[in-house]
Amino acid sequence: MRKRAGIRAVLGITAVCLTATMASAQTTSTTSETKKFTIISAEGNQVVAKLPEGTRELTVPDDFRFTSADGKQLTAAELKPGMTGTAVITTKTTVIPVTVTEVKNGEVMQALGTSILVRTAEGMKMFTQSDIDKRGIKIVRDGKPAQISDFRANDRISATIITSRPPRVLTDREVQATLGRPAAAPASGSAAAPAAAAPSAEAPKALPKTASSLPLLGLVGFASLAAGLVMTVRRRATR
Repeated sequence: MRKRAGIRAVLGITAVCLTATMASAQTTSTTSETKKFTIISAEGNQVVAKLPEGTRELTVPDDFRFTSADGKQLTAAELKPGMTGTAVITTKTTVIPVTVTEVKNGEVMQALGTSILVRTAEGMKMFTQSDIDKRGIKIVRDGKPAQISDFRANDRISATIITSRPPRVLTDREVQATLGRPAAAPASGSAAAPAAAAPSAEAPKALPKTASSLPLLGLVGFASLAAGLVMTVRRRATR
């Protein structure tokens, strides 16, 4: 009984040391970036904004507020197309190593040089020295660290098994968005662009300066000559 109590005490101390080691292995990093944005549309919590990496549709949390240039807190629904601003994004990343620690007690059924067959509460299991080294298993025999080759049939065995798994990554992101001042509206008294002049009515075409009335007089003379010939022909016909 004293040996078993001593083994349990050693295992307990080992577990406490492992817990302290794993807690200190936790790492935390913080990054910050600044992005400019332009609001394209906003409806409810859905905001479409133009960012440096392109146009994005964002779902804004209900409690998120945009800080205007005059210090007012605006919801996403109060944004207007064309508003510009700057967002400061702070990301805190915590990486927590994940390990599973098991303590197994069993009886050695058979020793085979660099491997042993152990009967545990979960059933019969085979342990080899290479598996133990790879998985970080610590074997205790009579309260002292031991190797596979130290065990014989009917020996009692206690093993602390540490299994590493992919770490947990926790991300905490904080965004502060500040709107810029709106652009100044154009002055109301500015002169409007002059209206285009209406096209003038087309002037009647005039004769060129080189034209004269001679052709008209010639036409009249030709008509008189023709009439005289007709009269002469009629007189001769009546004789």
